[in-house]
Amino acid sequence: MEELQRIKKQILRVLIKAPQTFWELINFQDAHIIPFLEALKSLLKEGIIIYEKPYFKISQNAFQIEEYHDPGCLFCSPFESDQYWKKILERFKELTKDRPLPTSDFDQGFIKPEDTLKRVAFIYLRGDLEETEVFILGDDDLISIAMALTGLPKRITVVEIDERINRFIEKTCQRIGYKNIEVYNYNVIEALPQNLKRQFDVFVTDPVETKKGLKLFVARCIESLKGPGSVGYMGFTHREASLQKWRDFEKFIYEAGFVITDILRDFTTYPEKENSWEDFYRTYRLMKEFDLDLPNVDWYKSSLVRFEVVEGPYLPEIEIPRDLEELYFDEEAWATPLPSYLEKKV
Repeated sequence: MEELQRIKKQILRVLIKAPQTFWELINFQDAHIIPFLEALKSLLKEGIIIYEKPYFKISQNAFQIEEYHDPGCLFCSPFESDQYWKKILERFKELTKDRPLPTSDFDQGFIKPEDTLKRVAFIYLRGDLEETEVFILGDDDLISIAMALTGLPKRITVVEIDERINRFIEKTCQRIGYKNIEVYNYNVIEALPQNLKRQFDVFVTDPVETKKGLKLFVARCIESLKGPGSVGYMGFTHREASLQKWRDFEKFIYEAGFVITDILRDFTTYPEKENSWEDFYRTYRLMKEFDLDLPNVDWYKSSLVRFEVVEGPYLPEIEIPRDLEELYFDEEAWATPLPSYLEKKV
């Protein structure tokens, strides 16, 4: 996506709520002063905003162009005041109440429905949702369905190893009438299909957090992006990823031509009850290292990381895991369930 168009969307997201001075407005967008000014001048020339010193204001023309939906504070009580987001959340909950439950075979778990929509709302606020082509690698959270409910993406493509999830996504999108979706049965160890390379504006993934798996997931996503201005969103935890692993990954991202623009710490939570993964704890290394009861709170949380392509993107050299065991396990995987096919070997 062109940077100028994204910055213009970010400006409008703020001005449609209230007039702002230059110095107030600059806090709500991502650009350097030069492209920020360029975006302001473009909006003024188009008649979408007006400047009544010291305030920039939305013009009547903009209300026809920008139908703004305010998700509220995404860090406190989101979706309380805006009926648009409340209705999507209610519909999303209803549509996904019979979702496939996690299986230990693929190291699965999904975040709260509210948090899935929080991610969509943040992507919307950053100007990365409307008329974009979105690539999703692994969709336990069913963010593809939440995005489809907005009707804003131009195209959504999901690649996922679990055929149960793929069938559920296809069936649900048919039910809501969203036609611009493609779903592929895909194992990340395999090469990304050629027809999916360099085709997308945005990717979303929650990678496994082993050293090899983390880079492999993101490398596949990097291959999907068009070029400068494209963006990635990734869930990343501190539970099974040390700061050293974060540092190594950040170096990997920088070498690939990206810059990190946002890290929303512990932005999403994995609910214990809804995931029904009590039996998973039986094989966790954590439980073998110390005598613990099962959790009494939702303790597994994920930060949301956004990064943007500045140049390239390039594909740093990575080591491909030999199999799913090597993909899912390393010395920091203390809360990863042992797959049933590996249990049989023990």
